[in-house]
Amino acid sequence: MEITDAPDLDRFEARVDGELAGYLEYARHGGVWAYNHAFTFPEFRGRGIAAEVTRFALDAAEAAGVRVRAVCPFVADYLAAHPGYAHLKTD
Repeated sequence: MEITDAPDLDRFEARVDGELAGYLEYARHGGVWAYNHAFTFPEFRGRGIAAEVTRFALDAAEAAGVRVRAVCPFVADYLAAHPGYAHLKTD
């Protein structure tokens, strides 16, 4: 799996064997990145793709020194399950 930032589409994308498998849409507002919607295409579900894209997105936010607003319920649940990222969360 390859995960990249696609800023022209405002999302992080996951590709499996070159095929788009899922993504996490975002909106960047200065020091806060809102993670709005995680999606995995049906044929790729059950492989942990949404979790990997979310981890990648959180690591990107940390590297950029910004906070994260978890609009997407999946991202909110991921943050709750991974307290090591709690310092990134903002309301």
